[in-house]
Amino acid sequence: MEITADEMKKSIQKIYDMLEEVSPLDYDCGRLCGEICCVYDESGEHEAVGLFLLPGEELMYEGSDSFKLYAVDSKEVDFPPSWKEDVFMVECINPPKCDRSIRPIQCRTFPLIAHISKDRKLHLILDENEIPYECPIMKDNIQLNDDFIKVTYKVWEILIQNPLVYDLVSFDSRRRDNRKKGYKIVI
Repeated sequence: MEITADEMKKSIQKIYDMLEEVSPLDYDCGRLCGEICCVYDESGEHEAVGLFLLPGEELMYEGSDSFKLYAVDSKEVDFPPSWKEDVFMVECINPPKCDRSIRPIQCRTFPLIAHISKDRKLHLILDENEIPYECPIMKDNIQLNDDFIKVTYKVWEILIQNPLVYDLVSFDSRRRDNRKKGYKIVI
């Protein structure tokens, strides 16, 4: 049975709402780094940063004045073979002044990353190798709020029920394991 766009949008909104109730820290963690995750680029010019969206998440950005939505061919980026359709990307038009109410799931769960172990168990990890800048939360080993960790875990349990999301998390997890560089398992 195929899910309609409206049902998908409601499902994504429910996940957004769950994550809206929690925060990694008791204050805006963007104050620690000048919101570098919203504005980072290698040249230091703070140009727009594009993030890929999970399947269906692109529906949240239709008609947005704050974000540019575009698609890239999944064969041209490093995604699992099961991702045959285009991958949607989103870019904040005026970083870091983005519409926080529709920020991507990746932003809402940062600095936690979903990881599936070789024995197929879901974990949340901190992996500094996944980001091209230094996050003070990771660098200084700042303790994340327990409620944030628990809700983020529940969200990823829901998300990986989608076979494409599961394939992506598993694909990234195997690459992570193969590069033999460490990451910290949070849960």
